[in-house]
Amino acid sequence: MPTSRAVVLYWAVILTLLTLWKELGYNVGVAGTLPTRQRPLRLPNETYPLSYQLHINSSIHMGNFLFNGNATIDIEIRQSTNEIVLHAKNLSDFRITVLRLNDDAAAIGAGAAEFEHVDDLTHTFDPHGSFLVIYPYENYQAFEAGQRYRVEILYTGKMQMKARGLYWMTYENELDNRTVYVAATQSEPTYARMIFPCYDEPAIKSNFSISLTHSSNYKAISNMPVKELISHNADLTTTSFFPTPPMSTYLVAFVISDFEHISTSYRGITQSVYSSPTLKEKGQSALKNAVLTVSALEDYFSISYPLEKLDHVALNKNFGAAMENWGLITYKEDNLLSQEKGDLYKRVKDKITQNHEIVHQWFGNLVSPEWWSYAWMNEGFASYFSYVITDMLYPELKVMDFFADSEADRAYSYNSFLDVRPMTSYVETEAEIISAFDIITYKRAACVIKMFHHAFHRKTFVSGISGFLSKYQYSVSNELNLFDCLQTAVLQDGQFPHQSWPHKVREIMLSWTHSEWMPIVSVIRNYQNNTITFRQRSIHSKSEHWWIPLNFATTQQPSFEQTHAEYFMPPQTQHTISLEDLKLQLNGSDWLIVNKQQTGFYHVHYDNENLQAIARQLQTDHTQIHPVNRAALFQDITSLIEHNEIESMSVVFEMLKYMEFEQDLRPWKSVSDTIPILQKNLFGTPSYTMFMQFVRRLVTPMFKSLFLETNGGEVNETLSENGDQIMQIACAVDLTECLNYTHRQAMEYFFNKVHIDNYNIYDTMLCFGTKYLNDDEFQQALKMLQSIERESAYADDMLYSLRCIQSHSHLLHYLEFLMGENSTHHALNDNEAMMYLPFLYKSNLEGRSVIWQFIDRNYKLLCRSPTFVEHFNEIAEFLPQHQRPYFETLREKIATHLRHESLNSRDFLISSNSNNVGKKMRNSELFLEKFEQEIHKWLLNEIPQSEDVFAASLSVSNGSSRSEGVLQTANRLVQRALHSNILI
Repeated sequence: MPTSRAVVLYWAVILTLLTLWKELGYNVGVAGTLPTRQRPLRLPNETYPLSYQLHINSSIHMGNFLFNGNATIDIEIRQSTNEIVLHAKNLSDFRITVLRLNDDAAAIGAGAAEFEHVDDLTHTFDPHGSFLVIYPYENYQAFEAGQRYRVEILYTGKMQMKARGLYWMTYENELDNRTVYVAATQSEPTYARMIFPCYDEPAIKSNFSISLTHSSNYKAISNMPVKELISHNADLTTTSFFPTPPMSTYLVAFVISDFEHISTSYRGITQSVYSSPTLKEKGQSALKNAVLTVSALEDYFSISYPLEKLDHVALNKNFGAAMENWGLITYKEDNLLSQEKGDLYKRVKDKITQNHEIVHQWFGNLVSPEWWSYAWMNEGFASYFSYVITDMLYPELKVMDFFADSEADRAYSYNSFLDVRPMTSYVETEAEIISAFDIITYKRAACVIKMFHHAFHRKTFVSGISGFLSKYQYSVSNELNLFDCLQTAVLQDGQFPHQSWPHKVREIMLSWTHSEWMPIVSVIRNYQNNTITFRQRSIHSKSEHWWIPLNFATTQQPSFEQTHAEYFMPPQTQHTISLEDLKLQLNGSDWLIVNKQQTGFYHVHYDNENLQAIARQLQTDHTQIHPVNRAALFQDITSLIEHNEIESMSVVFEMLKYMEFEQDLRPWKSVSDTIPILQKNLFGTPSYTMFMQFVRRLVTPMFKSLFLETNGGEVNETLSENGDQIMQIACAVDLTECLNYTHRQAMEYFFNKVHIDNYNIYDTMLCFGTKYLNDDEFQQALKMLQSIERESAYADDMLYSLRCIQSHSHLLHYLEFLMGENSTHHALNDNEAMMYLPFLYKSNLEGRSVIWQFIDRNYKLLCRSPTFVEHFNEIAEFLPQHQRPYFETLREKIATHLRHESLNSRDFLISSNSNNVGKKMRNSELFLEKFEQEIHKWLLNEIPQSEDVFAASLSVSNGSSRSEGVLQTANRLVQRALHSNILI
């Protein structure tokens, strides 16, 4: 035993050391553990993996989710350090051996004499960053620069239920009613560390030699072809694979299953589709598409696919639609095996999904990002070029129309409802990394890439990215590496003589990858001095500016197919240039369109005279303007209408007039956003009936063409999802043919269980099919809701569809059924009912007065719900100004009842004087103050007048000052429902 003085000295030293540790930023661990510091979440750069040998032993065939692993890593010390830091997560029972490799030690498997055991090491786990840290017992620089070590880590892990790391799933074998277990991996973005200890960052590439021990009745596949099969006994087999080329950990993949496959070889590459045995033959279409796509991409990028094989695996559980692991792509089963069935839209989307992952074999796999800040360099290129290559292979499918619907539309709209960030933005934590895989990384990046693919000339751009892939293959890169390769290609091309911008590719590209929002370009023509002033501003109030590629189509020079940049607007607020400098020929009455085929990722606004010239052309011969630009005109105008920034509504209606003759779905897609905004704003005004009549005239030919004149009334399979928009417009304005069509289909579905084949119009068909039910049909629907299982698809469909009812008595009865005093809550529980109330209010304008009536009758009952006040406050935001006195009275009744009954609510009842009351209606009310007389006058001149309409028109006034009586009359005369995506 030490003396008391020695004990005091001992503890003084310990306290001094603990204080020192804290001052250095370390956290003191529990007894027997190394004090740990709050280290950065990025790996240090002192060590680097040269190669991995990974062995996983699994009994997944028995439903055993535990696995044993052996990760042996050859490591190079690049800077002297006292620790080796790896990632590891949800792994345990580490047993670590470290060997120093002598200079003549070769690959894994060299003789023992060439190794030197390092014995004075221990390890600890830092859960903050999922770090496994190997370090000496005594603090010194145990690992000197230039040395190489072999680190062998034995460990135990457990498969995950969710699709991350090594995870499990089951399927039912239909032949013998047996549950079959399957193991698969998902390593991206930060889940490789859940499979084995590793350097789990994309820039740290290495070679991986993988071997898997599994049931002899199962097969194992991985990134590379099988090298060797070793049978241990009748029960177990070890499958070893050839080493991978240098690749990032997030691409490590394997599957252990009893799957079967179909295969074919072309150009020295064997491609296979793996699936559960009974589904094997359903992969033929996907296999054929994969062979075509790989060879087409090899030719397009002038870079060969570098592996000997590419497997496509259909799983019933996957992380997202698919994952691009090098040589082993995993898919959700339905995305891979359904390319020969379903409607056209789904079949095309499945091909695009598969081709997205195949493009990744070059963008992301062959060349990987330095860090997840550049995730858009993976996903943006894969997103865009999956459409380009699919369009090349299947031109009859018009795949770039799908790009506009699925990618561009969402990229244009993301600014309005999501937090925005630049395409290139730093992330560090696992949560931040995962959140980087968002609409910006996929869809905005795809649109920006498309813009410069066209702006720089398509061949020039492809030449630049081919050079990029060649220069950085098997390595990593950042955005500047990409931009410099594009710069080289642009300068070598020579197609932009006498322009200064070709020397500024870096600056141009950075203005897009480091901006948060997107630009609006205003085009103001000076008709006297033949100049054009271009103004740019952010769609948000943020001060941002871009190098914007512009190109031009005019009456005299349409040339819509030439989509390269004719001029780059510099990053300044305003820039004026002469027609002569732009090499444009324009007379005063000619039209000008900027951004041909909307290849540039920005909005364009025009002066009113130019819009009038465009309207004249549309009415004379709309085909002189490219259909994509016809669509873009309405897309850009719609945002102006929405924010009351349009100069004249008459010119908008003049542009809409030609739609009666429009047979292309692309402009209709944009108009399907324009018309509902106008319809919502004009609802309840004397102009509303004339507006409905005007739109019915426009949409009738297109509706009949799509739904009534093909295959004896069946919907033609060539309908893209835009057919849904045509139906929405037609039924919302009470086109008789549309109402009859949807009513027949909905009744067959609900009461005779006849399936609706076209998924894209499913919801719209059911909504409008129940819009005008007769009394018998309505009662039958309620009886059905009472009798069927609440969890059934029919119950959900019926509940969702009946929101569209227009009859006031039916709607009131429906609300009483769902949440009234005698409700059994069979259809909706209390919480669901409260959520349904504002949903119904926002999606059915005709029903709003009924909902106020229902609340007035039942507020004492509704107040029992702790969420009623929250949803009442939400509904109050949509209150028109003229209903304010009624609202104040009702609100006071509710407040008094809440106080009297001492009822608790999660929210405070909204004040009658709150600015939130009616705030969602203010834009509409301002719109009417500004434009109602102008619109009414235009409609009177355009629409043949009946006596009723003429009488109503006599009462037109300025917007919100119209009488409440006229509003109520209009409500009774004009009944309609709006799809939820077109409301305020």
